[in-house]
Amino acid sequence: MAEVVSALEAVGISCLVMGGHAVRFYGLSRNTNDVDLHVSPDQWDDLPVRLARTGLLPGQPVREGPSWRPGAFRRFQIGTLPDGREEWLEFWRENHLLAPHAELQSRAERGLYGGREITCLGLADLIRSKETERDADWQDIAALEQFLDARGLARVRSDTVPVEEALALLRSQTGLLGYLEAGFLGLQNAGAALTRTTNPVTQTLLIPFAPNTPVPEPVTPIEPVVQARLRTILPVSPLHLALVEVIRRRYIAFRKEVDRRDKERIRARQP
Repeated sequence: MAEVVSALEAVGISCLVMGGHAVRFYGLSRNTNDVDLHVSPDQWDDLPVRLARTGLLPGQPVREGPSWRPGAFRRFQIGTLPDGREEWLEFWRENHLLAPHAELQSRAERGLYGGREITCLGLADLIRSKETERDADWQDIAALEQFLDARGLARVRSDTVPVEEALALLRSQTGLLGYLEAGFLGLQNAGAALTRTTNPVTQTLLIPFAPNTPVPEPVTPIEPVVQARLRTILPVSPLHLALVEVIRRRYIAFRKEVDRRDKERIRARQP
């Protein structure tokens, strides 16, 4: 995959790695044969011409497959795997899960993968890109969120990132306990983080530490009775952690439904 990305960059295709290879880039085990890439809209129309110059298809014409999301998604065959399955390059320029390419580029991370440098979606954007109706993506998210929290704590310890910025991305119970044990979950830090996030899971994790802090309207609502209870319970109590998982399940169900409806809308447009 790294050789593919290098070949694309050599012909001026600036791409951000998504999907399973991006999960592996961040150090998590993930089997994948797909090569999923996000590209700039201004490179969209001439993708076939540039692909023909990469050397990825020696002596072969560029073969573009059908797109289930015309105008936003394109796929090109680049080979056949030993088991007979076709190998595809899949390009996105937009979808309902991600910010515009320029914004994604500003948060992207570059590093070694397969002995070469590649550029991947930033970790928070990768997590967002996986908020689909597929259970496998949510399994990836659970692991990525723990990594996000562990890295955030490490950056706080090294004074690389302000604590409130890292806490505003908090997603996991493991991360919560890590920040607590490190002494970073006081009233001031939790309160500052709460003003920066609309994620209901993060809010549920933090509200008991700063119970009088007003919070922005979450992406999915937290019922007033639940919010009121969060403001009166002990942090990291069994009830607190149970409510976190209740809100997490509701958030997952909401995101799955959004993705499902988007796919249905796209299918309804197709002849």
